[in-house]
Amino acid sequence: MQQTTEPVIRQGGFDETEMLLMGIFGSDNNVVIADAVMVCDMKGMILSVHETYEKFFGVTKAEIVGRSVYDLEKEGIFTPSVTRMVIEEKRRIVTTQRNKKGTLILTTGIPIFDAQNELRYVVCLNAMDVAQLDNIRKKYSQLKLVLDQKTEEVDTLRQKYLRPNSMQFRSPNMLSMWDCAMQLAVTKANILITGETGTGKSQLAREIHLASKCAAGPFVEINCATLHESLIESELFGYERGAFTGASTQGKIGKIELADKGTLFLDEIGELPLSAQAKLLDVIQNKTLERVSGNKKISIDFRLITATNRDLTEAVANGSFRKDLYYRLNVAHLMIPPLRERRADIVLLANLFLKRFNEEYGKAVTFSPQFIDYLEQYAWPGNVRELENLIERMVITTSGTVIDVEYLPMDMVKNTDILPYHAKSHSLPELLEEYEKRILLNSIRRYRTTVAVAKDLGISQSAVSRKVSKYFGSEPGLLKSLLQEE
Repeated sequence: MQQTTEPVIRQGGFDETEMLLMGIFGSDNNVVIADAVMVCDMKGMILSVHETYEKFFGVTKAEIVGRSVYDLEKEGIFTPSVTRMVIEEKRRIVTTQRNKKGTLILTTGIPIFDAQNELRYVVCLNAMDVAQLDNIRKKYSQLKLVLDQKTEEVDTLRQKYLRPNSMQFRSPNMLSMWDCAMQLAVTKANILITGETGTGKSQLAREIHLASKCAAGPFVEINCATLHESLIESELFGYERGAFTGASTQGKIGKIELADKGTLFLDEIGELPLSAQAKLLDVIQNKTLERVSGNKKISIDFRLITATNRDLTEAVANGSFRKDLYYRLNVAHLMIPPLRERRADIVLLANLFLKRFNEEYGKAVTFSPQFIDYLEQYAWPGNVRELENLIERMVITTSGTVIDVEYLPMDMVKNTDILPYHAKSHSLPELLEEYEKRILLNSIRRYRTTVAVAKDLGISQSAVSRKVSKYFGSEPGLLKSLLQEE
């Protein structure tokens, strides 16, 4: 790709990312391998485009270099602006753009970050056939490797200036939540942590304890959902000797009392029965407790953190949770976003889990680019816990040295809206067959019947049946759940 007449200002020469960009998008010694490449800065100003851009959008290189993608979007040169979407979301975007003639063009927008993890460039690739997409995928994998290495360097520097912690992340929403958590950690405020199952609420509570002034004291974790209703009070508050039949003759210290001078973490607080809620409220307000069958108040001092995946405001409304206790617990609120809303963390966490399980099981397996694509696209209803369990399963069950999508559990494949692209061969006929199979399967998921699928794809019902038999004849279990024959 030829340089524009308006040069890009660089300080300190080219870094690794810029050198790789030159390798992908062309220079005096390289061949451009993708049509209609556009490079913009972090504000959406177009720095360079390939000459073939006119073929897709009807504008010449000279007409748009130096202009803003926001203005071009308003003029309808392309709708929507993928560059704008990448700038807003700070992640790779794959979507279709419509030009002035109404033609849909498949476009991939790739964010390029610098060593400080700040957005520096946005690269948009427009490709029209499977062969070009495959080439772009290979080059993107190389680019991603460099970016991951740079991000790991940034993470290493961040860990030097923050207390080492067991939670790993790089997404903006997690960074914001973490900053808030560390500010709260040095206070005595009661903290309520909310979030879906598997997001890491217990882990966050422990990190807050370790960063607090009571870190030298005990961290006592109680899962309220596992406490037997008839034993809740004795477990939480302890009992004096002879309190009930079968009780220890020495009595027992309750778990709340064990948290003295430390942190008490009550997980699944929404499952605590109303009878125990009243006594817990008294403990929180007065910092004293009375054991079962006891007749004296015991002074205690602890930091309280609670967590739930339930909507406590709804529980308060229906009377299953005390309003006064809710306000006592919710002095400060931290919400851990689900993994599907922090996709920048998925590959980071997957690599950490892979390293751990490789060491644990004495293996040296790696991820294929297609498997990484799958991880980034999957919805992760079970959040970080589901990702961790999947990686462990993949390390155990993969027979070769590379974890690929073919090893995925069938239930995960069935629940994925977009199957990741993969093919064992790179010949054009097989690539086209793989693409046709994906199109057919996505249509089956949407329309369920061969008649509707035929109408959707513009082919006959008999053609649909033949293709189903061709591609899925050996997978009856999968097709049974996806396709309803008339």
